[in-house]
Amino acid sequence: MLKSRIVFRADGNSQIGLGHIYRCVAMIQMLVYEFNCLFITNKPDAKIADLIRSYCSLHTIKVQNKDEEIDVLEGILTSGDIVVTDGYDFDPEYQNQIKQRVKKLVMIDDLAQMYFIADVIINHGGTPIIAKYRKEKETKLLIGFDYLLLRKEFLETARKPRTIHKTNTVFICMGGADPFKITIKVLKACLKTRFIEKIIIVTGNEYRDQAELDYLIRNNKGKNILHKCNIDAFMMTRLIYESQIAICPSSTIALEVCCTQAGLISGTVINNQKAIHKQLVEAGCCVSVGDFKKASLKLMIIALKRFNDLNFTRSMMIRQSVKIDRKSGERIVNLFKELSA
Repeated sequence: MLKSRIVFRADGNSQIGLGHIYRCVAMIQMLVYEFNCLFITNKPDAKIADLIRSYCSLHTIKVQNKDEEIDVLEGILTSGDIVVTDGYDFDPEYQNQIKQRVKKLVMIDDLAQMYFIADVIINHGGTPIIAKYRKEKETKLLIGFDYLLLRKEFLETARKPRTIHKTNTVFICMGGADPFKITIKVLKACLKTRFIEKIIIVTGNEYRDQAELDYLIRNNKGKNILHKCNIDAFMMTRLIYESQIAICPSSTIALEVCCTQAGLISGTVINNQKAIHKQLVEAGCCVSVGDFKKASLKLMIIALKRFNDLNFTRSMMIRQSVKIDRKSGERIVNLFKELSA
């Protein structure tokens, strides 16, 4: 029996980040054994193209606008396809054009900023955002951590109970590019916190403050500071697991930390992180510093000191393990089986 085809459409680069790509990759990992998967992306660089090819077939396009794109997709899409989009410029007209050509349209979204005519919307942020959605009556909303789109390396880690006996290692990851220099500010807070002995920093290829980071590492020999750049999901899980405290924005990274389980300090950097942040705070899965861009060094140090209490950290990790039930992959597969029937 021929497998149904799912066509993913998302872009990623240094300006918009790789979040859209990674959420699609996470879904591909869940679906690839049951469906044929094709990824379509516009003008990717070589590294992004190689990343996608490591998970499924890739078709690159070179278009300047959505009208050109529809013309190109006309020769790629078939009436039996299910299309999955992840991005903020797939407006109602684009949705309508896609729906006319395929079986079903699924949209991964976290902002609720446009009108939706898709068949399904998936948003693994918090349920309060439901009220913001403007959509067709038939459009199905799948909201919250029950539909987590995380790579399998992290979901598999969530299956393993974790026990810690100290809190002296901090994991810092503020995204690949960190254009607001949050990594530097967080590192300075860690350097001023006595009980922190080891600091693990992860950045991406687009990180622009390497010289200042190197200077801080060089001039603080009293702390064991490890810096890794552009690592894969397996190494990411290892480094989080090596730590007992993690500091990151309320994006996919925070959800990956919750899967691995660690004391979490989180906040927002951009607006699309607010829903996840609210859900993490309400569930007791993180200590909030609010807007990372506005958070003072003093506030970050105060947040860090809360994790000098081992019982406080352990309790948070237990809440994380309860909040993430590890079954999102099963729910996603069942959804697409229904859509393809």
